[in-house]
Amino acid sequence: MVNISKIWLRFLVVFLIHIMIKSFDLSFPNGPFELSLRSLSFTMYFIGYGLLIWYCAEWFDKWLHKMIINPECNRKKMILITLYHALFAYVLAFSMNHFYRLGDIYLFGYRETWEDVLIFNPELTFSLSSIYLIIFGFNRYSLMHSRVQEGELKAEKLQKENILASYQALKAQIEPHFLFNSLSVLSSLVYKDADLSADFIVKLSKTLRYVIEKNESHLVKLSSEMEFLDAYFFLIKTRLDDGVFLENKLEKSFIETTFIPPVTLQLLVENAINHNKYNPKNPLKIMVEKVGDFIVVRNNLNMREVMEASTKQGLKNICKRYDLISELKVEIVKTETEFIVKIPALNQTDYERFNI
Repeated sequence: MVNISKIWLRFLVVFLIHIMIKSFDLSFPNGPFELSLRSLSFTMYFIGYGLLIWYCAEWFDKWLHKMIINPECNRKKMILITLYHALFAYVLAFSMNHFYRLGDIYLFGYRETWEDVLIFNPELTFSLSSIYLIIFGFNRYSLMHSRVQEGELKAEKLQKENILASYQALKAQIEPHFLFNSLSVLSSLVYKDADLSADFIVKLSKTLRYVIEKNESHLVKLSSEMEFLDAYFFLIKTRLDDGVFLENKLEKSFIETTFIPPVTLQLLVENAINHNKYNPKNPLKIMVEKVGDFIVVRNNLNMREVMEASTKQGLKNICKRYDLISELKVEIVKTETEFIVKIPALNQTDYERFNI
């Protein structure tokens, strides 16, 4: 969508700079508002070329930020970008001066006026380059300020959604039936397998501690989330045995460099278990894998005939959190045989943007 107010603002800035340049140009003896074809041509040329430079600079800045993706620190990145912009500004200012010079000589016959002016015309070229850098700096500051404000608002909303997600995960694990099932399993294990019962207690405490500790984190490492999921699924597996399986096909290098909102995978696994039937002959199979830029959680469908009332808050919460974090959306696909949820894989930049 075209931002009309931004276009008018840029037009006004370029027009004022043109007035300033024209005021110091002695070849316009009647001042910047001289009524002549040459004066009008200069005005149209300067404003048109100036706006073109502005949009080229905007594109160039985006391209630089995309290309310089692995700096040692943000300060070094900004220094590199500023130096490239200074070079870019000089090239554009020189080209503006050169085309103006050629037009003035061949269209209006002002050859004598330009004979004593160096082809680089340092006064105009460096002046335009300096103005470019001043506008670039102000524009970058304004953009960063607006992004910080937007980020703070998103972070506040995201924190609320994370707390809600953690509350839901915690609630699911302290609900009477979950605790009853867990304690029932534990009581039967105590007399049969002391080591397994000890592991069960450790995993139960890990799941409860994780959702309590991470409720204020916007993003966590996927490796931490997978450890939590393993602890949670250990409890499920101990109780359901061969009725349910979880397969992790994510590579270790991907797990170590990817971030995710806390308890996301647990909510998806819990959703699959709550909505499907399972037994050793027809088990529920859940798979976590990477497809493109997404982490995909899929399970075979064997829907329960009678289901408890569901608000689907878990899936809604996941979608809301990703709306605040990423331009990529959560994708939910249901086929005749599978239920698939695709969640965007986030990186270090996303983590630094929201965990501030």
